[in-house]
Amino acid sequence: MKSTRRNFMEQSLAGAVATALVSKSQALAAPADAGVTVGLIGAGIRGLELMQAALSAGAKIVMVCDLYDGHLRRAQEIQPNTPTTRDFHQVIANKDIQAVICATSDHWHAPVAIAAMKAGKDVYCEKPMAHTIPEALEMARVSKETGRVVQVGSQSLSMTTTHKAKEWYDAGAIGNVYMAQCSIYRPNAIGAWRYPVPPDATPQTVDWERFQANVTKRPFDAARFFQFRNWWEYGTGIAGDEYVHLLSRVHYILGVQFPISAVAEGGLYKWKGDRDVPDVHNTLYDYGKFSVQVSANLASNFDGGEIVRLMGDKGTIQMNEDRDVVLTPYNPVEEYQYPLESWPKDLKDRFIAEHKQDPTMDIGTADQQPKREPEKFVLQREGTEDHIANLLQCVHSRQQPIEHVQFGLGTAVACHMANISYREKKRMFWDSQELRLHS
Repeated sequence: MKSTRRNFMEQSLAGAVATALVSKSQALAAPADAGVTVGLIGAGIRGLELMQAALSAGAKIVMVCDLYDGHLRRAQEIQPNTPTTRDFHQVIANKDIQAVICATSDHWHAPVAIAAMKAGKDVYCEKPMAHTIPEALEMARVSKETGRVVQVGSQSLSMTTTHKAKEWYDAGAIGNVYMAQCSIYRPNAIGAWRYPVPPDATPQTVDWERFQANVTKRPFDAARFFQFRNWWEYGTGIAGDEYVHLLSRVHYILGVQFPISAVAEGGLYKWKGDRDVPDVHNTLYDYGKFSVQVSANLASNFDGGEIVRLMGDKGTIQMNEDRDVVLTPYNPVEEYQYPLESWPKDLKDRFIAEHKQDPTMDIGTADQQPKREPEKFVLQREGTEDHIANLLQCVHSRQQPIEHVQFGLGTAVACHMANISYREKKRMFWDSQELRLHS
């Protein structure tokens, strides 16, 4: 991918000193937020990015947990002498830890987060919030019951481009939105989660039994461990990995929590033999006052990245992944010349005379009217560090973070609706009063 959050993270964190915490002046969070003690559970690709972001934001990484020895060794390269473990219960039991980052495979999100909250820890949980809708509902219940803060990890909500888009929308710059278009396209095997398997991956270096402790028991399979997103048993497919970023922006800017219904289609067309999740997955959502289309394709060489378009009756806002956000105003001009050609001259002349002062009618005066010009706002920071910093602030303030548990519940439900509709081949409906799914 030409522009990805991983590339952005590598660039923004490349200068960080791996052997020490950054000073408070370098952190994006307020000085009072420095020093929150954090345990990392899940130190894979994303988990180690979050570890570095947390260090940069002023947190103290107290312990790291992972089921692969190589990830633990890499964590100690980032911060030497960090205690490590394969057992997440040891992190949760550590009384020196205030907050837990959960960046495991999806099927461990809820068990880890719930156990952490019950132990008095605040939680940063990678998206999607849970592997199933019942798990997401339980996470929300436990958060309310325990009073623990939960930040769901769709860092797009902490991107300045998202906030600029909301500022434009709230100001009425695009009018009423009746439709949103979201898309994610990836052109290569890595984009389709075919990550390389480390050459030392064996039952001795990978705790396979812990990994599959809550799913069907299978013989050791390194691909399933390192490429977990390819199987429903451990992951949530394109919807759980990518829809959630797109829909988070839609929900946040337009102020909604749940869709009313979702109908999905797609298939496993290209990457056969190494997965059971689709590589093309398209969904149409109904939110009552507007419609949302999501198009996802991991089987093409077209690299469009992640795009969200909010299409209003006065303009369109387009957010372009980790690059920028563009406001394109709609300057309404009705072209009357074409239909008027079917009228006799006297009627056409009469109509033009009666409407010559109308600035929206192209009968010779429209081009003279002032036009609203497009605006662009360029993203300066990728968002992950800001998202972590927001949680650190809330650990102290006890305020709700930007992607709090109820917000995360809404996007999790939307993503799972897309998956269930795809698998069951029917439209799914969500009852937001009873908090239940039906078809």
